[in-house]
Amino acid sequence: MKSSWSYRLPKERQVGARAPVAAADAVLVAFHYDKADFYGSTLVALDRLTGEERWRATIPHVVNEPVVAPDGAVYVSSFSGAVHAFDSSGKKLWDCRCTDRNMGKPCLVAGDRLVVAETGGSASKTWCIGLRTGTVIWAFENHGHSYGVAANRDRVVHATVLAEGAGVRLHCLEASSGRSLWAVDSAQWMFHPLVQEQTVLIGARGSLRAYSLQTGDLLARLNLEDQETIDGPMLLSGDRVCFGTDAGRVGCASLRSERSFFKTKHVLKSEWYAACEDGIRGRPVMAGTALAVLSPEEGILLLDPATGDRLSTLKIAKGDGGGLLHDREWLYGSLGREVRAFAPG
Repeated sequence: MKSSWSYRLPKERQVGARAPVAAADAVLVAFHYDKADFYGSTLVALDRLTGEERWRATIPHVVNEPVVAPDGAVYVSSFSGAVHAFDSSGKKLWDCRCTDRNMGKPCLVAGDRLVVAETGGSASKTWCIGLRTGTVIWAFENHGHSYGVAANRDRVVHATVLAEGAGVRLHCLEASSGRSLWAVDSAQWMFHPLVQEQTVLIGARGSLRAYSLQTGDLLARLNLEDQETIDGPMLLSGDRVCFGTDAGRVGCASLRSERSFFKTKHVLKSEWYAACEDGIRGRPVMAGTALAVLSPEEGILLLDPATGDRLSTLKIAKGDGGGLLHDREWLYGSLGREVRAFAPG
């Protein structure tokens, strides 16, 4: 891959970036920064082939990675407790102020709604918002600070760190009503889930786990060395899960089903580990035939997905936050105030 264009957010101080997100003909990146002893954010839409700025929106707080609906509408949540909606040209559609707590990244659910959970101190609720009107459909009392939300059809899952040291609870909610379908408690922290058909995969302190989406039963568990933690978002590619750990390693595990006459047994197996200086930012992505991970010190590392061996490195400026996107054979990376695009070839 070869560097094609780069974009730098001008002027602002202490800039951090969220991971790039694909739109129809653009790449969306949310930047946050210090602003007059507080915080501000800018959501920028860049032409995916040239890096030309299409539109921008300024939001007076820290915002999360945006999500894009099939019709091109863009939704982004803020640490002010609000969710903001824009059409594909950047025109404001609505604002929904749910709470005064920090909001995590929203998740598109069931084609017509967003689900977003509160994060940080005093967090306690999960919110569901209608895409068309920006009105609250339901709120669920989850009793703590929550991590990323994942969904499959009519079910929503996320992990919550309960208040007063009561452990961590993995919730499964009915998307239409917010009703609790099941919950699993854990003494070890759990973080960002993925849903593959009827299986919930989630990274945790000391393990990678698989639960049944229908019942919450633990299907499989892979213990990690020395209580390593998978605390960032993961990549699911076929039957393989790729992740970074807090020990500065990239890991790959496989989830397989072994059928016998009486039952089906699920097995999580470690495939490989690769050292990565100072850990990784954001989630790994498949970039053609390579696995790409973003290192704040080394740049974008391209690894062999079968073995974890290094294939090559792509340079990108250093900075805070950041993440990767692979879309239509192009690779995009963000760190600090910079976005860089790499074309195939």
